[in-house]
Amino acid sequence: MRKLLLLVCFCFLCSCATILNGKKDKVYIHAPKNTKVKFDSDEFLVKEDHVTIFPLRSKDSLKFELSNDSISTEFAFRKRTSGIYFLNLMSPYYIGFLVDLTNPKRFSYKRHLQFDIDSTQNTFFNLNSKPIHFKRNDIFVYTSPLKAMDIFSQPMLTLGAEYFITDKLSVSAEYGTVFTERLGSGRNPKLRLVEDKGRAFRYELKYYNLLSISSNPRVNEYIGLETRFIRYQFNEDISYTRELDEITFTIDETLVVRKSVNIINIKYGLNYPIGKKLFIDLYSGFGVRLFDIKNHNRNYNPETDTLIDDRGHHDFRRRNVEGLNSENHLNFTLGFKFGYKF
Repeated sequence: MRKLLLLVCFCFLCSCATILNGKKDKVYIHAPKNTKVKFDSDEFLVKEDHVTIFPLRSKDSLKFELSNDSISTEFAFRKRTSGIYFLNLMSPYYIGFLVDLTNPKRFSYKRHLQFDIDSTQNTFFNLNSKPIHFKRNDIFVYTSPLKAMDIFSQPMLTLGAEYFITDKLSVSAEYGTVFTERLGSGRNPKLRLVEDKGRAFRYELKYYNLLSISSNPRVNEYIGLETRFIRYQFNEDISYTRELDEITFTIDETLVVRKSVNIINIKYGLNYPIGKKLFIDLYSGFGVRLFDIKNHNRNYNPETDTLIDDRGHHDFRRRNVEGLNSENHLNFTLGFKFGYKF
């Protein structure tokens, strides 16, 4: 009996939705001023922007009625699985999934529901299901958060703008600048011959809603042609062996690296609203990456000298040495941008 009690306690302590979710969910209903919301046996009045209701978590749909003067419309929204439920991935043997599976606390409803009145049909409609198409002269200002956390290259702060020259065609320009020490070298150079700095320029042409892969009417899909120009300047330490009169010796040298990277991509993206003015742009694409590396006043001679890596072994390191890493590569891009629409 005691072991059974311990087992039951263990299971319930590992069930995230059962522990963290309350019996009721919270839903904000945004509607025009003076709209009445009839939910269960209660009636709420929208005085400013929204009212808040607290439906019981259930596998049933959320049902309510909106009315304003002579206009009245009933709505029903299906339940969805709460994000808390998936925290059970961290529970031992995923036992929490079994406990939460039959508990209505694992369900939730969309937190914000937005409505407006269609004066031609005399009904309310859900703004979340209404397409949002862009118009000529619309302007976005955006940034790319992932570029500020780029641990594979050089973190940059970016700021860009996108302008719609027609309802479907837009042009954008972005500027980025290095804001922290260069990453990836794993060590500080012994000498600082030049100031570490970097900047980037990005230009893009987009055509919207040529494709319709997504079934979400609020998503604006686009095909884009992107060009990006990156310029870096920094110091890099190298070690190499040189043979002179049958005597081999090691030389340490600090290089001045001036690196140019030019990128051309074809992209597919989704522009999705996350508020009245905020948008998120998700994109992926492929193209080519063109390198050009210069080392001014370099003493290292790749024809007679042999590079040495940090472990003291002979290694033909090519990363930032002129003439050894100027080949071109295929490029794959994946990321997102946050934008504000004016």
